[in-house]
Amino acid sequence: MTGSATAWWLARWGVDVALVEQFDSGHERGSSHGSTRIFRLAYPDPLYVDMARQALALWRELEDDVDAELVSSTGGIDYGDWASVQPIVDALNAAAVPHEIVGPREATERWPGFVFEGPVLHQPDAGRIAAADVVRALQTRAASKGARLAFGETVRGLVPQGDGGILVTGDGDSYRARAVVVTAGAWVGDLLCGLVDLPPLRVTREQVFHFPSRIEGAEWPSYICHGPAPVYGLRAPGREGVKVAEHHTGPVTTAATRTFDIDSAARARVVDHVAERMPGLEPVPTSETTCLYTNTPDSSFVIERHGPIVVGSACSGHGFKFAPLVGRRLADLAMRR
Repeated sequence: MTGSATAWWLARWGVDVALVEQFDSGHERGSSHGSTRIFRLAYPDPLYVDMARQALALWRELEDDVDAELVSSTGGIDYGDWASVQPIVDALNAAAVPHEIVGPREATERWPGFVFEGPVLHQPDAGRIAAADVVRALQTRAASKGARLAFGETVRGLVPQGDGGILVTGDGDSYRARAVVVTAGAWVGDLLCGLVDLPPLRVTREQVFHFPSRIEGAEWPSYICHGPAPVYGLRAPGREGVKVAEHHTGPVTTAATRTFDIDSAARARVVDHVAERMPGLEPVPTSETTCLYTNTPDSSFVIERHGPIVVGSACSGHGFKFAPLVGRRLADLAMRR
């Protein structure tokens, strides 16, 4: 996803660029597949609030480029443990981002699919991103501007050259370039071992479930229920239901050894959450899947340049919403000498 966004920017700028991916387009082995992702400005860190605002403007720019809606502003809500929500309120206030605090009775009337026991933070600019459509759009538009798309090619080595450039070798073609942008997610540690000092990275296998709605024709806001194990979700068009998942609770794994198994205890926790706190959903999942988070110790991103190597991993499980912004920053780093 982030690599596709970077290629889109570079191709738009008239740069000769190749997008190299070891799997097929839209594969399910990483972090960018699936129908939908949350977009939100509701962060406790003012840095990410500002980044999200910048990203939203760039999402609209991408929509103009592809002539399609990719980010739907359904609104977003944060509720549950108010000690976790209050810093978000403070950050939104500091940034003058429109929002409101809604009491539990009014919130239940506005969003009858939920049970609320306390106040609810509502931010109207939040919503959902059409994830699979975005990845295809970025790749299609990058190719239309001259980018080479090389799927099914595994990069095996990055060799800095004496002239300041880099040689990229793999199972397919080799590439000599002024710079290489590495957005390899869970594979980034192995690929850059001995070349770049990365922070400690922890890869986890997270699990996502889809539940059918009991409320015909209802629009669901994106949401986060704050607690010891935060639960998030949003409507998933095309799956006729709502995506529900725990955040940062999956087992530690690696890109090479991960499985696609669903942990029965995790499924039971999510089903119980839906049954107890989401009466608008049928508490029986109709589908389930896994994805990888590649996490830094503080859940921040890695966006930096080391010689001819630009690093755009990890995204710590919350990077999709920032893709056009991070892609532009990585493209800018790649163009610097």
